[in-house]
Amino acid sequence: MSESKPKGEPFALDLADWADGQAEALREHRFEAVDFDGLARIVGDLAAERTRELQARLGVILTGLLRWAEQVDLRGHSWAATIDIQRHVVDRLLKESPSLRAALPSLIAAAYPEAKARAVLESALFDESFSESCPFTEEEVLARSVFPDPYGDDAIRGADWWKRRP
Repeated sequence: MSESKPKGEPFALDLADWADGQAEALREHRFEAVDFDGLARIVGDLAAERTRELQARLGVILTGLLRWAEQVDLRGHSWAATIDIQRHVVDRLLKESPSLRAALPSLIAAAYPEAKARAVLESALFDESFSESCPFTEEEVLARSVFPDPYGDDAIRGADWWKRRP
């Protein structure tokens, strides 16, 4: 492990080396070697990064749900798996940082416009094919077993019809 960097030296040069040095100084109670301003900035960035990661994962889920709802005949295992994996990661993030649960409604609303734009690009459907605001509830976005069926195809074709080969 490297020696701790002098207080005030920019951590931007080598973040990993700087962080190792700061951790060592803290463990050894060498507070004169601690870059408190830098640590405060990094800790603040960690919290913001968690929020950004959660919003990005929600965006992937929303894109998948939009396409699932509108491109009925193209449904498949890979779409279901992508949605499920992202829901699993969101669940883990919320368990690790439960305080983010309160922000879910605003994060879903913030993620939706980009998710809609991505769904338009990926599906080649028109922008008007998708709602202007998020059509899914928080529960529908997060529940591992929920897949939208706005046109009743699952009721007509039977549960998990898309898993069967014709």
